[in-house]
Amino acid sequence: MWSRRNWRRQGRLMTKFIATSMLLAAIAVTANFALAEEFTPLGAEAAANADGSIPAWTGGFSRSLIWSDIGKQFVDPFADDPVKFSIDASNLEAYRDSLTPGQIEQLRRNPDGYRLNVYETRRTAKYPEYVYAAAQKNAGTARLVAGGNGVLDYQGYYPFIHPKSGVEVLWNHFMRYRGGSLLRTHTQVITQPSGSFSEVQLEDRAAWPENLSGFDPVSDANIMIFSTQKVTAPARLAGNILLVQETIDQVKEPRLAWLYNAGQRRVRRAPQVAYDGPGTAADGLRTSDNYDMYTGSPDRYDWKLEGKQEIYIPYNNYRLTSRDLTSDKLIEKGHLNPNYLRYEKHRVWKVVGTLKPGMRHIYAKRVFYVDEDTWQIALAEHYDSRGVLWRFSEGFHVQYDYADTPWYAGEAIYDFSNGRYLVFGLTYNSAQPITFGFKASKSEFMPAALRAQGIR
Repeated sequence: MWSRRNWRRQGRLMTKFIATSMLLAAIAVTANFALAEEFTPLGAEAAANADGSIPAWTGGFSRSLIWSDIGKQFVDPFADDPVKFSIDASNLEAYRDSLTPGQIEQLRRNPDGYRLNVYETRRTAKYPEYVYAAAQKNAGTARLVAGGNGVLDYQGYYPFIHPKSGVEVLWNHFMRYRGGSLLRTHTQVITQPSGSFSEVQLEDRAAWPENLSGFDPVSDANIMIFSTQKVTAPARLAGNILLVQETIDQVKEPRLAWLYNAGQRRVRRAPQVAYDGPGTAADGLRTSDNYDMYTGSPDRYDWKLEGKQEIYIPYNNYRLTSRDLTSDKLIEKGHLNPNYLRYEKHRVWKVVGTLKPGMRHIYAKRVFYVDEDTWQIALAEHYDSRGVLWRFSEGFHVQYDYADTPWYAGEAIYDFSNGRYLVFGLTYNSAQPITFGFKASKSEFMPAALRAQGIR
């Protein structure tokens, strides 16, 4: 039996324990509050930068559009913003620290007429609340498979909002939210060194598991996206369709792809639609993994995270979606017409990929600049085996606020070896903006469905 002294001693210890527990709980609450104040729900720095040129994130941008007034998405909400300053070949040295090697080379090669028009930075990124909730949950559970070639224990989107490696940043790009499903008709323009160009019209359709009936969480566990891409013009290519079932771990299970040839009315497997295989109707100007700035498997490269930078990137490019725009207005010799482009200063993650020994790819090194607010690749540089900068890519961001979804209004790839360039994803020829969030069936993304979708 305990003495009165032991009881008093135990009481003091218990009081001390309770006080300590309450203190630790208070510290935890304070730490969580501070963490919430420090970062956005997707892990970006919430505060403004030191000189205020990048403002604080205050929740993103929305005009509360509904489908009946969807045409307003074509209207630039920031049309009255003045150009703060322009960067061209004559003054680029003054801004070198806020530019990338690809931007500098593009400016240097086009001294007459090409410039970056820099506007006020607007942090417009906004997502549905359930996307934020999934990202927050993933922060405590998601993990890479061996070698970084896949992700386990995650749900939905954005598995690594506080990344510790370059490949984790890339998985955020691969697994970012794009409305749950999307349908767009768009224009791809192939431009020659003289400035002459030709157009290809395409229809892209993609669905993620959340909007796909018939998706089996067990048998389809390694599939991330189902998609099709159909050529609708010119006539000689019209009706050809690419079907892709995008796997997560493509070392375990390679990307599943099929091609429907409208002329032959045949469906065949397409293992070449991966890595540096040729992109659809792109005249050799992009690889399969150049789509969406970078897509596919990261397994052929060693990825290094080089931290954050503050640079000028294409952002809020609503003018590229205008129904008044045409290729004749946009396409110029060596570059796009800068009057239709908008650049802002944003924080980006810099990720460098170096081809692994024994691996093959036409790009020996790749550098990606990933916007912290959206986890979208904004700029990319691709180097050849000699270490020479070969191609430079830009992803022209737009906040599709009717769907709380950031994505691209177009992507450009400039080939410095021959003066040609490609731009695709342009929707100004479309009757309506991109459709997000539609419901689909897995059966629509199976090889048996391709023949029925052809137009010949």
